[in-house]
Formats: sequence, structure tokens, C-alpha cells
Amino acid sequence: MRDVLLFVVALVPLTLGADWLVRGAAVLAQRLGVSSLVVGLTVVAFGTSAPELVVSGYASLEGLPGTAVGNVMGSTAANVGLIVGLGALIRPIAVHHRVIVRETPLVIFVLSLVMVLSLNDALGRLDGFVLVSGWSLYLFFLLRWERRGLSKGGAGPAEPAPEGRNQGSASEADKPAEAPGLMWSLVRIGIGMPCLAYGAKWLLDGAQGIALALEVPEAVVAGTMIAVGTSLPELASTLVAAFRRMGDIAIGNVIGSNVFNLGLVLGTAALLRPLVLDPMIVVRFVLPALAFSVILIPLALHRGTVQRWEGALLLLLYIAYIVWLIAFPPPS
Repeated sequence: MRDVLLFVVALVPLTLGADWLVRGAAVLAQRLGVSSLVVGLTVVAFGTSAPELVVSGYASLEGLPGTAVGNVMGSTAANVGLIVGLGALIRPIAVHHRVIVRETPLVIFVLSLVMVLSLNDALGRLDGFVLVSGWSLYLFFLLRWERRGLSKGGAGPAEPAPEGRNQGSASEADKPAEAPGLMWSLVRIGIGMPCLAYGAKWLLDGAQGIALALEVPEAVVAGTMIAVGTSLPELASTLVAAFRRMGDIAIGNVIGSNVFNLGLVLGTAALLRPLVLDPMIVVRFVLPALAFSVILIPLALHRGTVQRWEGALLLLLYIAYIVWLIAFPPPS
């Protein structure tokens, strides 16, 4: 009963933290002249993916490679199937063309790279270094491309800040209010991130207690309850962004989180301790994550929007994946 209560209570800081993080990030993007897409791919993705980093790092140190990999790959599948699916059901999500031609193929490439690196049934420290280095290069070039686009007269933020009322007609007397607005957005981000982290930890503690009581295998727990638990910040952030019509932040958060998970989170786990993998772990987790990432491309290309029926399709496919994972669990 304590674990169930902890699981439910954890949803409060997760939801509030996500709301504050998305609001603060959107305002910060407008104030600093950075596009909402880039903010979603970096600041919001980093904040919402922190639980995956902590859980997979801890699992690696404890000698639980199935949990470390299952958490990352299960979260990657949940980000597309569960989160994009639910977000599109709430309101069709407009997908930035750059996500289709650059970020989504990058996720597919990294997933394929993980499969190649794990052909020897392990992800060693050198493999982890490759993944972390690749993520660092991606972040460097992302910021460089954004800066170059702005220097050539590209548009700044693609969408208005959620709280900006009558900003186009602001008078000179209104300009001093910009500083408090920027400060308040930073405060929101500063409060939102720890709320997400603590909420995710409490939720995971509750989920693990429930799983132990039900005697669920480690790999299944990692790919379902833990993966969904660590993905709840992404879910909350994306749903809030969808409600507020912040399409770039909604989809940028999901794709950015996947790049973060596959590069920094999985790479850090391998750096901390080599991950010895059973081949069936790769089949049960890496291949489904790859399949969901591939499916997202044609759906996003269709009218440049993930429609409600496409969201329903993603959600049904994710439910089918969970049923398959439970019915045919990988080895413990």
C-alpha cells in the first residue's frame, strides 16, 4: 500500500515540474532569441531525461545491465509510441521539417550503431565513449547550426511565449518588465528540474516495490514500469506543450530525449561499468525502439503533422509491444 501511495503522490511533482519547465523554457527561448525547437532538444530534453541517466547509471554500477539497457530502450519506445501517441490524440502535433530530415534519422542511426556495438554481446567502455562523444558532437553542431541560422537572418522562436500578451504592441514603458520575465522563467526552470528528478525517484521506488511484490522479472520491469516511470517527465512536458500549442517543444522534447538517452545515458552507463548483454535483450528492446523511430518518419511526413488517428496507431502499437514483452519476456 505504501508503494502504491508513493507511486501516486510522485505524479504531483512530475506534473508541476513539467509545467514549470515548459513554461520557463518557452519564455527563455523568446527572450534569448533561440528557437523553441532547440530549447526542446536541449534544455527540456536534458531536464526530463535526468531520471533515465540516474536510473541507468545506478543499474550499471549495481551490475544490472538488463535494467540499464531496458530502461533506455523502453523509454525510447515509450517516447514515440506512448508520448507522441497521447500528445497527438490531445491535439495534432505539427512536426518541424528539421526534425524529419535530421533529428529522427539521427536516432535511427544511433540505434543501429548500438546494435553493431553490441554484436559481441556487450557494450564496453570504449563503446560508451563513442556514444557520449557522438552526443557531445551532436549538441555542439546543433547549437552551431542554430547560431548560423540566426546570423543569416533566420527566425528566432517559431512560436509565441505562452504568457506573452500583446507583446507586439509593447510600449517603451513596458520594456523594463522584460528582466523580471526572464528571471521568473529561470526560476521556473530551476524549480521544475528538481521537481521532475525527485518525483521520478519516488515514482520509481514505488514501481519497484510493486514489481517485487508481484514477482515480475527484472528485464520486464525495466522495459515497462521503470521505462514508463522515467518517461513520465517527457509525457507530462509533451502533454503540457500540446495543450499550449507548442508543437516544436512537444516533438523536440521527445526526439531530444531519445538522442540524450541513446547517447549520454547509455554511454555513461557503459563507461561506469561494461554492460554484458544477452542477445535476446537486444532483440526485445533495441529492435522495438528502432521500429518505433522508423515508423515516426512516414507519419510525420504526412502533411507535416502527426494526426489524431496516427497518434491512436502509435498508442496501439505501443500497447501491443508491452503485451508482447510480458508474454515473451527476455531472460533475467
